[in-house]
Amino acid sequence: MRGSEVVRHVRKETGLVGRNVESLRKAQGLSKTCLSAMVGVCRQELAKVEKGEVSATLGTLVRLADALDVAVDDLFAEPTGE
Repeated sequence: MRGSEVVRHVRKETGLVGRNVESLRKAQGLSKTCLSAMVGVCRQELAKVEKGEVSATLGTLVRLADALDVAVDDLFAEPTGE
């Protein structure tokens, strides 16, 4: 992959993870404040992750998956359209 292709791919994945985190959080009835406290990040950082504005670190992804009771892979899953 060329540099610009890598950047596009990372942006796509960052947005996908953000949408999945938000969807899972809402499905479980958790507020951003509650989930951010469970994960150990500030609410504003969680909001940026959900909006796809920043990439979460691997450690944060692991803690998010644990708090949401899903596998890390699930945070990268494409929507099924259900």
